[in-house]
Amino acid sequence: MDPPAYDQLDGSAPAARYPHQQTPMADPLKSANVHTQEPPSLQTTVIITGQQVGPDPTTISCPSCRATVVTRLEYETTTKTHLCAGLLCLFLCWPCAFVPYCSTACRDANHYCPNCGSFIGTYRK
Repeated sequence: MDPPAYDQLDGSAPAARYPHQQTPMADPLKSANVHTQEPPSLQTTVIITGQQVGPDPTTISCPSCRATVVTRLEYETTTKTHLCAGLLCLFLCWPCAFVPYCSTACRDANHYCPNCGSFIGTYRK
């Protein structure tokens, strides 16, 4: 036996509901009152910024292990280092072109926690 066509249904009989089904909720966008008179709830926003580090090892509280430590430095070669070496070569001081790679003056200082090894911050020169 075939089910009845849609145009043969009279629509008066409600659809059978199973016990685990819930009645569909109204569309929240249609029923929401956009202009409510309730005051907005007060929320506290906390902004955590990176810790200020300098060119030398710094005594700081590590955000990962919470220990007060003196940071471990690792220097990173940057574009500025390459530009300084290139300028030395350009002005016929090619024997001194390696100096920016050995000096800390033209490289960024990355600070790390000596206890847990987590990155703390970078001092850009």
